Amino acid sequence: MAEIPVTGKGPYTGPYNGPPYDDRVRHRPKHNFLNFILRTLTALGTAAAIVTMLLSNEHTTYRGVRLSSKWRSFEAFKWFIVANAVVFVYSVLGALVSLFSICARRGPLSYSPTAWLTFLFDFLLANALVSAASAALAIGWVGKHGVSAPPLQWTAVCDEVHTFCNRIEGAIIASFIAWLFLALSAAVAVSSLHNLGRRRN
Repeated sequence: MAEIPVTGKGPYTGPYNGPPYDDRVRHRPKHNFLNFILRTLTALGTAAAIVTMLLSNEHTTYRGVRLSSKWRSFEAFKWFIVANAVVFVYSVLGALVSLFSICARRGPLSYSPTAWLTFLFDFLLANALVSAASAALAIGWVGKHGVSAPPLQWTAVCDEVHTFCNRIEGAIIASFIAWLFLALSAAVAVSSLHNLGRRRN
């Protein structure tokens, strides 16, 4: 492998006839390791949110009337399941790629184009996840506290369906935690882009 000559007065700045030198390839064990950990935690958080939401259905009797509380009855909860499922699949694939990057000593965060693409997907999916969690939170808040301001009149129902509301609350908390880890993954991509840009300059 050809080497770039170095003189006693500093790096050689004359013509270089060796093989192309790609200064974009930089092995950053710290970035790849953090990426793997954060994506694994994101996958675990979204998996917990999905399972908890799916198991939230409750059937009870109130004053002789049978009540059925199902997550399928709310569009916000359906969107919550979809968003968390998409982020879960993305995070699992991202964790596998990060593990490969650690072993191969290069990966998506080693090149500017793929680092930008990683940041873009992280940013978009983080926004989708927080929007789904926020929509579910709004429905959960109404179910727990009700709405008395006219013209809306919604009665709080969580006093009658404790299990349903508690599991919905747990799923929302897990989803927000997963969103935090995904946002940190995007920050890792930004840090990689910063290092790549500094390396070129």
